[in-house]
Amino acid sequence: MIVKELQNFLTMIQRTILRDKAVVDVFKAMLSVVNPIQGIVANASKVYASTVAKTQKIWGAYQESIMKVGQMQILRQQIANELNYSCKFDSKHLAAALENLNKSLLADIEAHYQDPSLPYPKEDNTLLYDITAHLEAAGIHNPLNKIYITTKRLPYFPIINFLFIIAQLPKLQYSKNQGMTCRKATDPVDWPPLVLGMLTLLKQFHSRYTHQFMALIGQFIRSIMEQCTSQKIPDMPSDVVGALMF
Repeated sequence: MIVKELQNFLTMIQRTILRDKAVVDVFKAMLSVVNPIQGIVANASKVYASTVAKTQKIWGAYQESIMKVGQMQILRQQIANELNYSCKFDSKHLAAALENLNKSLLADIEAHYQDPSLPYPKEDNTLLYDITAHLEAAGIHNPLNKIYITTKRLPYFPIINFLFIIAQLPKLQYSKNQGMTCRKATDPVDWPPLVLGMLTLLKQFHSRYTHQFMALIGQFIRSIMEQCTSQKIPDMPSDVVGALMF
């Protein structure tokens, strides 16, 4: 289900978002504003708010897809936890054997990457596939680290995800007791599925996309705080708190 949702999601980006010339022009304009990424965006609040307003129409389906993936990942984590508990309780020797074999394989693979002359399972060796099936059955895996689909380079991908996240921040507020919650009951933004869905999506692509995405969020926080300092606003804006929580 996660694979299908991610595939549909990427199709939506390619066929709907990236074919809308007006929206792509907004992405291009935003890229020129945020470069260099180590710098500060001048008149930040106005620039970000205006860009989010111009792209508002595309976020409904985007949010729905990300939240679905996030919810399924939470379910997978809970299932893995239950399986692992049952395996350790009902078959402790199998659980221990699988954990040790997994650790030793990972150590060998890491050693091979440090020194390529060391052994590594050949392409026709099914050991890694076989052990993965056993580990998942015993709940010894982290669904958040899983690569579900193969992906190609996607233009504007970090900026699209960045704009999506800052478009959600005004709908949320931070509470010491509950963490991030919706401002209005009518805004169906659930924080954990949102964060985990975005993490899963980024995990399917090259890590440079994640680095660029995080750099954009860092620049957003710095730019808004710089503006608050210059205007002598003492409190941290709620969007900055949300971005930091993310």
